[in-house]
Amino acid sequence: MENSEFARCGFVSPRLIPVKITRVMVAVDGSEHSMKAAELAIHLAKLSNAQLYFIHVLEEDNVPNWFKEFAKVEQLGTADYFDVVDRRLFAPLIARAKESEVQDFGGIRATGDPADEILRNAKRRKVDLVVLGNRGLGKFSRVILGSVSTKVLSKAECTCITVK
Repeated sequence: MENSEFARCGFVSPRLIPVKITRVMVAVDGSEHSMKAAELAIHLAKLSNAQLYFIHVLEEDNVPNWFKEFAKVEQLGTADYFDVVDRRLFAPLIARAKESEVQDFGGIRATGDPADEILRNAKRRKVDLVVLGNRGLGKFSRVILGSVSTKVLSKAECTCITVK
C-alpha cells in the first residue's frame, strides 16, 4: 500500500488522468512546496508507469545561505554544491521513488535561471508533465505565485501542475 499523502486521500486515480503520461519532471529546491510537488510527481509516475526526473537548478546568485557558509569554511565550489544536493535532496527523493515502486527515475542538476533550465530540460527530454511548487526558496519566495512557476506555466509546451 502506498503511504503517500495523495494515495491515502485517494486524491488521484488513473482514470482521472486525461492524457497519456510517459515522462514526468518535478522541480525540487528543498522548499515545503517542492517536496509536496515531488510526492505528487512520484505518485503520478507510479500510476502512469512513467519515467520520473527530479531537477534541481542552482541559480548562481541565489545559493542557499547554509551552503555559502559551509562552502566558505571548506573552500568548496559549484561541483561540491551539487554533491551536497545529491546527498541531501536527491537521495531521499530517489529512495522515496524506489519505495513507491517507480521503475525509471533520475536526477538532473543544472546551473542558470531555474525557469529556463526547467523548460529547456523538459523540452529536451520530451516531458509530458512538469510538477512544481507554487513557491520555492528563490529570491522572491514571498510572491503569491513564484516567478519560476509563473514562467514555467506560461511557456511550457506540456501540461504543468503547481502544488501548494
